[in-house]
Amino acid sequence: MVEIDKEKKIIIKLSNRIDAMNADNTLESILELSGSIDRDLLFDVTELNYISSAGLQVVLKCAQLAQQNGYETFLKGAEGTIKEIFQVSGFLTFIKEIQ
Repeated sequence: MVEIDKEKKIIIKLSNRIDAMNADNTLESILELSGSIDRDLLFDVTELNYISSAGLQVVLKCAQLAQQNGYETFLKGAEGTIKEIFQVSGFLTFIKEIQ
């Protein structure tokens, strides 16, 4: 569900579903695996099938931590319903979408 790669950015690959049943564990995994947010974040949602409001809270908390430390948050691979959820929720006003 969560895969972390730390090079120039902290790349967080989300897959399957992020919802109320696993959002807390997802956030814990992200914070544990990434350590401190010491560079830009990139959420790769290419393999994400569903995200609920609880899942959006995970993304928001991570984005806020990045911003507090002077870093940006990016979104990659959002298509269809997933992209629409990020647009309608207003997340694309503070998260930059990249290809």
